[in-house]
Amino acid sequence: MALSIILDDILATDGIEYNYRYLLEGNYQSDQKTPDSWTVVDVRRLLDNDSNNLEDYQKYIDLSFKAIKEHGKVVICCSYGISRSNAIALGVLVKYYGMNFSEALQLIKHKVKKADIKEMHIVKLKELLEQDKEEIVK
Repeated sequence: MALSIILDDILATDGIEYNYRYLLEGNYQSDQKTPDSWTVVDVRRLLDNDSNNLEDYQKYIDLSFKAIKEHGKVVICCSYGISRSNAIALGVLVKYYGMNFSEALQLIKHKVKKADIKEMHIVKLKELLEQDKEEIVK
């Protein structure tokens, strides 16, 4: 299992594969303050269907950024590191790093070879992130 690094020493995605083997193998050591430790944000509660609401995405985007601010290095994990984790990373890049949606999506596709964010996540993220822009303007 290897991390897919999106922003060097800040943001990565990976899959947990329905178990916590990643902890036993020592890939992520968020309880240790070592330069190699990564804090895990587990987004497996998001579903790969249309049942997630905008608040679900907002929660994980904000949680991921909070973890970056507090720990510095975050790996966002879903089961396989293909869709949900990358969708949340996309939201983080747009909301907190000022990237436009297309640039952020292209960066993820370039950096995470197995990334295949499902269209339902793309649609919801666009809706959520557009709402955020409107709130900032008001």
